[in-house]
Order: sequence, then structure tokens, then C-alpha cells
Amino acid sequence: MDKLVGNHLEPFSTEEIEILIFAFESNILFDNVAHKFLPSLKGLPKIYEAVASGVESEDEVGEREQFYDDNLITERSDMVKTVLFAVIKEHIFRDMSLRFGT
Repeated sequence: MDKLVGNHLEPFSTEEIEILIFAFESNILFDNVAHKFLPSLKGLPKIYEAVASGVESEDEVGEREQFYDDNLITERSDMVKTVLFAVIKEHIFRDMSLRFGT
């Protein structure tokens, strides 16, 4: 939840996204509302986080690739946040309609 609201600046990892997909499929989170958002979550780009090896490349091409990878990871994290906000909003609307009979 801290990553969602911005208190933790580290982007969502691949493992965290897989856990969210499992929780949505299993109705652990947000009951049946999350099922319609599963394709969006499963369709996120696969990015393999580079494991930091002790060797740093000073080549500009390597720096550009690292910058590109960092931007993809940040963009994917923003996509996860967008999906989670949409699921939360939809869940609240569904709960309100059940409670107030609309």
C-alpha cells in the first residue's frame, strides 16, 4: 500500500505483480471486481530487473540501455498503480451500489 500512495518510492517488482495477479484470480482482494482488470495486469510488459554485478560499464550505450530499462520499470510501476486505483474505485462504487440499492 505504501508503494501505491507514494510513501515508498521503489517500483513494483515482478514478484509483487505476480502476487497481485494471484490475489485477483483467487478473489483474495476486491472480490469479483478485480477479475475484469486481470487482462490489464497480465498485459504489463515483462521486464527482467538486472541483477547488479560488480562490473560497471562506462560505455554510453550501456548507460542509455540502463536509463531505458529504468524508465520501463518506472512506467510499469505507474501502470500497476493505475490498475490498482481503478480496482479500488470500482470496488467502492460496487459496495456503495449494494448498500444503497442503486
